[in-house]
Amino acid sequence: MKTIFVTTCLALSMTACAAANAHPPARQVHYAPNGSWVLNPNKCPDLVEDRRDRRESRRDEAYDRGRRDVIEDWFDRRESRRDEAVTNCPASAWEWHGPRYRPHVHPVRPVHVQIYYHPQKRIYYRRNGHRRIVVRF
Repeated sequence: MKTIFVTTCLALSMTACAAANAHPPARQVHYAPNGSWVLNPNKCPDLVEDRRDRRESRRDEAYDRGRRDVIEDWFDRRESRRDEAVTNCPASAWEWHGPRYRPHVHPVRPVHVQIYYHPQKRIYYRRNGHRRIVVRF
């Protein structure tokens, strides 16, 4: 009985090791191999304001449940959705991630980019013509 148990455990552990080696964990690289501009949400005033509004709304909706406050919460949510729909971030909010930045090789810093929020998917994106490009933080 002991031999069967040890053999089974050994076979299972070898299978688990083989499966782990077959699918190594994804690399935690947040930029392209040749570098890219990444938006720092802490440097964008609109995104900081949106985050504060969400936190304040959660607190308000959790504690105040009167009839007048519930109606006020509806208006606050509508205003928050309108504010989150379009975000303008300054050029200083974009940071270069990757190898040393060389202006003659790498793309220039985004100067004026409008960022849109998709509430169902909960993602931010920017438009390039008819394409939507997801903005990762």
